[in-house]
Amino acid sequence: MSEAPVTWPFHAYAWQLEAWQQLMLLLDAGRLPHALLLGGPAGIGKERFVQAFAARLLCAQPQAGVACGQCKSCHLLGAGTHPDLVWLRPETDEKTGKTAKAIKVDQVRELVDFAAKSAQMGGYRVVVISPAHLLNVQAANALLKTLEEPGRETVLLLVTAQPMALVATVRSRCQRLVLPVPSAADAMAWLRPQVRDEATAQLLLSLSQGAPLAALALRDAEWFGERERLLQDLLQLRQRRQTALAVAQRWHALGAESVLTVLGSLVDDMAVVASGATVVKHVDLAPIIATTSRQLLPARLLAFRQELAVKQRLLAGNVQGNALVDAAFAEWQQLALP
Repeated sequence: MSEAPVTWPFHAYAWQLEAWQQLMLLLDAGRLPHALLLGGPAGIGKERFVQAFAARLLCAQPQAGVACGQCKSCHLLGAGTHPDLVWLRPETDEKTGKTAKAIKVDQVRELVDFAAKSAQMGGYRVVVISPAHLLNVQAANALLKTLEEPGRETVLLLVTAQPMALVATVRSRCQRLVLPVPSAADAMAWLRPQVRDEATAQLLLSLSQGAPLAALALRDAEWFGERERLLQDLLQLRQRRQTALAVAQRWHALGAESVLTVLGSLVDDMAVVASGATVVKHVDLAPIIATTSRQLLPARLLAFRQELAVKQRLLAGNVQGNALVDAAFAEWQQLALP
C-alpha cells in the first residue's frame, strides 16, 4: 500500500471541467457518493483528475473550488505523506524492480483497516485504487464490505480504463463517472506546445485515439521510432529475403509488449489499405504501408490482427514474451503466402 505524491497546482485538465463541476455540486450539496468509479480511455488524465479531487477533499481551506496549496494538509499532500490518503497500486518488488500484474488481497485488507479508522487530520479519508481493473478476484471480494459501508467521511475512488474488467459486484457498489476524451482542438492545444511541431502532434494524437497524455508518452516510446524499420522487415519477410526467426530475434530487445503493440497498430492500417481506403493513422508511413499490404486479403490481415490480440492477452498472463514474438513473425510470413 502506497501513497502517491502530488505536485501543485491540483487542477484537473481543462477538458475535465464539466466532470469536475458535477462532483463539486454533489460535494457542496452533501450528496457525494462514498464510492466513485472513474472511467475513461487510457491517456486522458484520469489520475490527474483524481489527484486534484483527492486534494480538494483533504484541503483544510479550499479556494475557488480547488485545494489551496498552503494549508498543512496540502503541504503533506505535496510531500506524499498525508496520513489520510492511501493510493493502492500493484506492488513493485524492491529487489527485482518488477511490478505485479494484479492488486492482491493482502493490500486490500490493509486498506480495509485504514478505511475503518477516523481521519487523523479531522476531515475526509481518501482511498484511490488505480488501475482498479487489476484487483484480482480475492482482492475485489475483500473490498465489497468497505464499498458498502466505509468508515465515516471516507471516500473510495476507483480509477480504470477498463470498467467492464471489474467484477460486477464491485461496479454495482460504485457510482460511475466517465471522464471525456478531449475535443481535437483541446487535445492539440495541450499537446502542441510540448511537441513543438503540429504535424508530429497530429500524428501522435491519431495513433493515440485523441488521448493527449497517451500521445505525449508515445513520442518517447522506443517503438515509435522503430515503426519504419519494422515495416521494412515485414516487407522483407513477404519477399522471402529473410527468415522469420532471424527477424524475430532482432526484435527481442525491444520487448514483446512493444513489438506486439506496434505490429497491431501497423496491421490495423494495412487492413484499411487492403480494403481500398487511403486514410491511415501512420500517415508518415503511408507509402510503405501500401507496399507492404499490397495483394494481402483484408480478411487474412484481420485474422492476423486477432491473433496478435490473443498474444497480448497471453503476455499479460506471464507467457514467455520472446516465444510470442517468434510466433507472430512466423505467422506473418505464412500470411504472405499465396
